[in-house]
Amino acid sequence: FMVEGPLVIDKTSILIGGRSTYSNWLLTRLPGSDYSNSRAFFYDLNLQLTHTINAKNSLYFTFYSSSDKFRLNDDTTYRYSNQNLVLKWKHVFNNKLYSTLSGGKDRYAYSVAGNKETIRSYQLEFGIDQYNIKGDFIYNPNNKHQLNFGLSNIYYKLQPGSLQPKGPQSLVIPEKVAPEQAIETAFYLGDRISLTDRLSINAGIRYVLYNYLGPRQTYSY
Repeated sequence: FMVEGPLVIDKTSILIGGRSTYSNWLLTRLPGSDYSNSRAFFYDLNLQLTHTINAKNSLYFTFYSSSDKFRLNDDTTYRYSNQNLVLKWKHVFNNKLYSTLSGGKDRYAYSVAGNKETIRSYQLEFGIDQYNIKGDFIYNPNNKHQLNFGLSNIYYKLQPGSLQPKGPQSLVIPEKVAPEQAIETAFYLGDRISLTDRLSINAGIRYVLYNYLGPRQTYSY
């Protein structure tokens, strides 16, 4: 399902869409089969908003979410999910220079769980979050060159894994790997050189600085 169109004529537009599956319904249509107790399901959602402030400024918002779930014959359940949102501002300085400033968040997670209520029932989880901000500039001094330069910063927040008992009968001992975090900063400069109408060359340089953030205990030998 998808809908798109203007909210405000010549100012604001929207696109919203979603998908899903009827796999679960199909599996239940198999009576007496080993697959009738299985499950296979997913969905995703998309949202895009565009707003023109004036001739030199525009705003863009994008959101995405998805989830997957799979289980074979009432056994182990696997789940995956993704979320992403971005807000971007485009500013035109003049007919030769414009910039985009964007910020957003990304999240990925998965889990594996034993479904049957036994002493070995468990829930295993993992997740990673990213927060980012980025500034890009495009400069066209003449017909021969197109310069692009900018910087970006990404903050990583990682949960490497946790194991938890599932249900009151489970005797699984809880375990959790210590979380980790880091910051990655990058600067770049590039030039697209048009040699002829049919040939161009891209040249550039990029510098990345990665910083692991504590606290963390390390061992030296």
